[in-house]
Amino acid sequence: MKVLIKIAGVLLILVVIGVVVLVLNLDKGIKAAVENLGPRLTQSDVTLNKVSLSPRTGEGSLQGLVVGNPAGFKTPNAFSLGEIAVALDTDTLAGDPIVINSIRILAPEITYETGKTLNNLQQIQKNIEQAMGGRSGTSSPDQETEGAAKKLIIRDLLVASGKIHYSNPLLSSNMVELKLPDIHMSGIGEKSGGATAIEVVDQIISVINSQASTVVLNSDAVKELGRQVTDRIDQEKGKLDQQKADLEQKKENLEGTVEGLKKIFDK
Repeated sequence: MKVLIKIAGVLLILVVIGVVVLVLNLDKGIKAAVENLGPRLTQSDVTLNKVSLSPRTGEGSLQGLVVGNPAGFKTPNAFSLGEIAVALDTDTLAGDPIVINSIRILAPEITYETGKTLNNLQQIQKNIEQAMGGRSGTSSPDQETEGAAKKLIIRDLLVASGKIHYSNPLLSSNMVELKLPDIHMSGIGEKSGGATAIEVVDQIISVINSQASTVVLNSDAVKELGRQVTDRIDQEKGKLDQQKADLEQKKENLEGTVEGLKKIFDK
């Protein structure tokens, strides 16, 4: 369950930053801006297939946003988003906070891959927080990443029809697929007069915690994964036990040989 929360958290950090980049580049090349800033934040390839936005109505979408994995991971992508639909309050675009009437994240596909120390999503989250100066503010973000920390109010947010692909070395080349529960929230950042991307995610995680636990704990796929991992551990333990037994037998045989030699030389 905690893994699912972190997955959704990293996804939403990326989406919120993408929306801010979209807002700050209304009169520029949005696609180029996303593909330039994205890799600097995630330390991985970021591509965007199509962007449409009306400065007059504030409505638009980002289609085919793909975030690759950092170096050291075998699966090619961490996130693949079908569409992000956005409706902005155009009267607030020049101010702070920016008001976003709605964000619809449709059909996200997420790959979770375990690594030696961090999984791929933890590594991306770490890269983002380092690029933005982290929570502690110990480093100063540059002008471009500072723009991604602009305060927001999100009146309505929906993540729908998502999937998670789980990759683990214990499963060889197989992956377990999980359904990401739909997430629906409203009034994000309103009470505080606006929130940064990191603060938005903190608010969202508390809601995900209550929504996701039942789904994950009752997931047949997770239970099957647990059985597969247990079986693999039992198999490895069986091999070690057999090796230990073989060594004990060899030891006994060697000791018997030594005793036999002693008797020969004692005669």
